[in-house]
Amino acid sequence: MGKRINIGLLVDDIDSNFTQQACRGAELGAISIDANLYIFPMRFLDSRDFLDDHSRFEYQYNMIYRFITDKNIDILYILMGNIGCRTEYDKQMEFLNNLPNMPIVTLYTAFEGFPSVTFNNKAGLEDTVLHIINDHKVTKIGFVSGPLTNGDAVERLNIYKDTIINNGIEYDENRVVYGNFEAACEDVVEDLLDRNPDLEAILFASDLMAFGGYNVFKRRDMEIGKDILVTGFDNAPFSSSMVPSLTTVDASAANLAYRAIESTGKFLDKSIHDFKIDTYFVNRESCGCDANEITSYEATMDLTPVYEKENLPLQGIYEYLFGEYSYGNAVKGIEEHIKDFLFVLFDTVKNRDFENQKKDLKEKFGVIMQDPILIYTTTERMFNMLAVSKRQMEKFLDNDRDLLELSELFSMIYRAFTMHNSKMLEKRQEHIMGISEMVNRMTSEIFVYDGNTEEAYSSMFTQFSQIGVKSAYMFSFKDIIKHYRGDEWVQPQTINLKAYEVEGVVGVLSMQDAEVSVNDMFDNDFLPEHRVTMVLSPLYSFEEVYGVLLCEVDYTNFDYVTPISIQLSSALKSLILLEKQRDIQRELENNLRRIEESNNVLNEISKSDELTGVYNRRGFVDSAEKIIKDQKSLGKIAVVFYSDMDNLKMINDVYGHDDGDFALKESASILADTFRSSDVVSRFGGDEFVCLAVVDSENKGPEIKERIDIITANHNAIAGKPYPIEMSTGYAEFTCGEDVDIYKILDIADQMLYEEKQAKKSKEGSYR
Repeated sequence: MGKRINIGLLVDDIDSNFTQQACRGAELGAISIDANLYIFPMRFLDSRDFLDDHSRFEYQYNMIYRFITDKNIDILYILMGNIGCRTEYDKQMEFLNNLPNMPIVTLYTAFEGFPSVTFNNKAGLEDTVLHIINDHKVTKIGFVSGPLTNGDAVERLNIYKDTIINNGIEYDENRVVYGNFEAACEDVVEDLLDRNPDLEAILFASDLMAFGGYNVFKRRDMEIGKDILVTGFDNAPFSSSMVPSLTTVDASAANLAYRAIESTGKFLDKSIHDFKIDTYFVNRESCGCDANEITSYEATMDLTPVYEKENLPLQGIYEYLFGEYSYGNAVKGIEEHIKDFLFVLFDTVKNRDFENQKKDLKEKFGVIMQDPILIYTTTERMFNMLAVSKRQMEKFLDNDRDLLELSELFSMIYRAFTMHNSKMLEKRQEHIMGISEMVNRMTSEIFVYDGNTEEAYSSMFTQFSQIGVKSAYMFSFKDIIKHYRGDEWVQPQTINLKAYEVEGVVGVLSMQDAEVSVNDMFDNDFLPEHRVTMVLSPLYSFEEVYGVLLCEVDYTNFDYVTPISIQLSSALKSLILLEKQRDIQRELENNLRRIEESNNVLNEISKSDELTGVYNRRGFVDSAEKIIKDQKSLGKIAVVFYSDMDNLKMINDVYGHDDGDFALKESASILADTFRSSDVVSRFGGDEFVCLAVVDSENKGPEIKERIDIITANHNAIAGKPYPIEMSTGYAEFTCGEDVDIYKILDIADQMLYEEKQAKKSKEGSYR
């Protein structure tokens, strides 16, 4: 077996959503061709026009690309349009021409003289503009463009311009503003609306900018999809969960990067120079359409009624779910599992054998969930595929009983998928807590070793394997480099491999053994033999640059590299100061305080419910116990409310899970409006909510219950949904004290809730 190809991926900010998706696709592409992938996040070409307190030392990342040489990297892919979006085109070309002499491919934006892989922006965006004009009869259309230093931004602006002109609408420069492909574009959206108060629609050149626009529309009490029609571009993972869901253009950064990396051999032998990836219009709610309309998804999947399972259009389903990934071997195993599931489903419905096949269907779907399917597709597409399949299966059935059986069958499948996603989220939260604990220990344990640097390094690197970092290597410069903004970076030709961790084994090298040539930093005796994906990140504090951290991670952990690097930089600075002098107590305490604050932020994230934004079960219990046992609360009356939605299953079954999520968010909002900011509001699980309030007198329960009913009625009137959002509630009053058992109080409130449920059921036949 020959030596693996080393692929370099030069990106901007690895913490940005778009770039993380690009890195994810690149990793999957590297896996498919068994190549090593080295990711170099250099942020943005330095520009004083974008200087602010938050990013004034961001220029230190610019030196990362200097570690790329024609000896350690075989081919370099670069997000030049992103990296150079703050500088002029000539500066970007100058940067490209000064890179090492090696095969270079630009991604997402084409540059003269360089091979490229880009989006066919026209296909999806033109369809989007035509949809707004023809289907919604709108002519006053604004456009929020990206920066004109970015080739994609220029192309998307020209497509908007040409399409409206070709459809008889005069182009008006006053209806165009320029953002930076980031959510922080609210000021330009405000300006656009101030200058054009009669706008009927706004098209955003990226989903992130649309996200920022949503905040503006909310402040102005503009109903998206009615007062203003909105579209984005990218189909970022968060776009489907925005409220309302964002109509956009599917331009998957992950798919494009995957296809590019998978084509590495062809770029190396020069059998291809460039190619484009198609984009597609994705119709959702923000443009005023019905997100539950699945006819378009049926057409996309080519799911016309068939009466033999062998005629199911499996390839159309695969292409809808997996896009560009379906063209290679990456998802062949998953595709086979989907085929097995659909064939059993087809036979179950056709033969009306619902009861006997439930177990087999659940097992077949479970096999799909065990595959890393959501790496290659999205939760939204999975639900759409299932919804379309259900609709197709309904065409076999001609009586209500069979239709009910089918609905129950799909409820089981939906529940399995939802539970899978919930478990993945829980694992993610546990991982965040693990990182919080690790970064807290990383610096604090330095002081235990009282100047023993070898033990201190060993202790720091022992932490990495516990949080999913497969291996880590800290390279330090022989001397701290003072690098000020505007100074030319002088790249050392050798660096010291100071410490490493590989699969739980930690090593600290002496100075004489540590020296490594930059050309050999990805090819030394300490690196693993298996295929790797690694991220190189700078270690610095203000103007002082200490070295770089090389982490072996997979796509699920890309966003942990930056905080780990920051904390390691902080730890390293503290250690260097300890080695040089002992009288630095005040600065070390400041470092610890910053880490503790970071830990608190991560801890709070783990206590929040992702969908509704209120506390989750853990957050409620922690907050409630603190309030109840606080000295200021002792002897005071408190009330716990236990609420349960009455009709979530009906909403999910009849109107779909997007409306189900909307109803859950509304329920949380109702309770948040009912209770004070000092009270505790939580989603306890599923469709259950629990709230706690310390009150000034007894018998406050009925008054609060009445307030919930009034606020619920107000929300229903504003929501304008074809179904009511209703809750049953129970409550329990008690006196705060050290010996209060919150779970016993919850049991009392739950009993009252149960009685109200039963009363509703008795009166109405069901409680929906």
